[in-house]
Amino acid sequence: MQDGPRTRQATVIDSSGSSIAPVPAEAEDAAQSALLKVFSRAAEFDPRREALPWALGIAAYECRTLRKARARRREELTGTPPEPLDARTPEEAAIERDLQAAAGEVLGGLSALDAETLLAAARGRRDPSATFRKRLERALARFRKEWRARHGAD
Repeated sequence: MQDGPRTRQATVIDSSGSSIAPVPAEAEDAAQSALLKVFSRAAEFDPRREALPWALGIAAYECRTLRKARARRREELTGTPPEPLDARTPEEAAIERDLQAAAGEVLGGLSALDAETLLAAARGRRDPSATFRKRLERALARFRKEWRARHGAD
């Protein structure tokens, strides 16, 4: 918690609250409640671990708590309709976005035929021919090679 300014953490928690809670006032309430819990529970934080996932976990819990309370009261939403609940935590969503961006970057470095083959396979449009299977095998091998060259791991 001590390695970054509190305003940065507050901004991250506030933005994660607004992405989880569809009503702006509810997002502000969740962010405020999460910040209060983060600062009141700072003594419980393990400094050997990352602070951001810990704080985002608290923010996600607060958003879920407020949503459940609203559902119990059966409040009518004004403005935007409720978004479906996302079972992922904000950290998991961020990791998924980063991985998709990295995969897109690697895919852009491949030939058009390789990219087309990989996208067809990902969308479930696989041709049952041996030619397609072999093309897919080779495209995956080139994708893995490019991934390792850029990111150093599988």
